[in-house]
Amino acid sequence: MGPPTIPILSLRAASWCARLLVGVLCLFLAQIVLAQSSQQSKAAHAAPQPTTDGRQLFESRCAACHGLDGRGGERGPDVATRPQIVQLSDRELGEILRQGRPAAGMPPFVSLGSANLKTLLSYVRFLQGKDSATVLVGDAPNGKALFFGKAKCADCHMVQGEGGFVGRDLSAYGALLSASQIRRYIVAPAESTSGGKRMTTVKLHDSQQITGIVRNEDNFSLQLQLLDGTFRFFSRSEIGAIESSPEPIMPTNYASILTAAELDDLVKYLRTVGVPEAASKHEWGDDE
Repeated sequence: MGPPTIPILSLRAASWCARLLVGVLCLFLAQIVLAQSSQQSKAAHAAPQPTTDGRQLFESRCAACHGLDGRGGERGPDVATRPQIVQLSDRELGEILRQGRPAAGMPPFVSLGSANLKTLLSYVRFLQGKDSATVLVGDAPNGKALFFGKAKCADCHMVQGEGGFVGRDLSAYGALLSASQIRRYIVAPAESTSGGKRMTTVKLHDSQQITGIVRNEDNFSLQLQLLDGTFRFFSRSEIGAIESSPEPIMPTNYASILTAAELDDLVKYLRTVGVPEAASKHEWGDDE
């Protein structure tokens, strides 16, 4: 009697079950990877947490004038959202903390020492929504490709001498704003101070039409900056009509035309350009 035979149907069933098991395992592993990636992305975009020492220093030294949230009080200005303060570099803001502004009633805090001043500065940045301590996700080289390609940012904006002229120069943009702020201004430009700029067309009496951004205007003249960066000056007497585009220059649909990963890449590029590693460290002198 020969060896027992295994039915072909049983072999096929076993093979099918094995493939099904492998597929289920692959799907399970993929879900784990996606979950971990999502958690890392959320952690990367999470707001920074204040240190207890920084909060205590601010509350004991600054809150009486600037408010517990830094948004100003009866004796001190808003240091949390006021653009003139938010846009200061760490060195400039640190110097204000060190030397004070005696003429405005702010005492110097140099006696706190460099370590405490750094801690205090970090807390002020926390109140401003800065998240420079957060690990950035995204790919900066791909963000650069998006900036000069698909996203068309370079049509209006310049970075390190390359790009357009009608928008603000973004070379140092990442040094002025946090990653979360940059991302918010990209997807909701109306929230930024410059997000509502519109193209303006000047129609002259001789039928010429010139389009650009209004840079200066008074009762007697108007100055436009054209897309190529050149300026045109017009007297009111030669202008027949002035029409502004109903839509802002800055696109409002980046949240739909760019993926979440592409937005991460674009933000990282702007942060990397604006805050190079050597310049992102706090610059402090010795204790005085």
